[in-house]
Amino acid sequence: MVLIKRLIQKLRAKSLTLSAAESCTGGYLSYLLTQTPGSSHVFKGAVVVYSLQAKQQFFFLPKSLLETTQGVSKQVARLLAQNCRKTFKTDIAVSIVGAAGPESVKTFKPGTVFIAVATSKKTIVKKFIFKGTRDAMRKAAAKRAIGVLCARLLP
Repeated sequence: MVLIKRLIQKLRAKSLTLSAAESCTGGYLSYLLTQTPGSSHVFKGAVVVYSLQAKQQFFFLPKSLLETTQGVSKQVARLLAQNCRKTFKTDIAVSIVGAAGPESVKTFKPGTVFIAVATSKKTIVKKFIFKGTRDAMRKAAAKRAIGVLCARLLP
């Protein structure tokens, strides 16, 4: 994927590092990033925090927030990205949380995804709605995360 290659090149040129906290994508973003030669210079790692317990254990999200949201919200995505960046000691972190379906999660219909990108100065969170199967949604969300990262870094 050309966009991923450009992202990796830009991160390398700026000497920036990247980490990820993936939930509904189940590691697909990491798979896409590591397909690109040279990604090991910038991509420091990821954690698939699929369960509420994993979100709490690895990135210290409050149990009350996780129980209230079932792990799907703008706030959960924001905290995951911020805490992921600190845990991995990277310049940038991205997180992806969502309702893969077929059931809704709280008030969010299947296909609802939140993607957050955190830097030392700012954290942005975007909400997206994807259609299709669980697998199609998972792949679309990971690719959209690449797009969100590129929008932050590429001219």
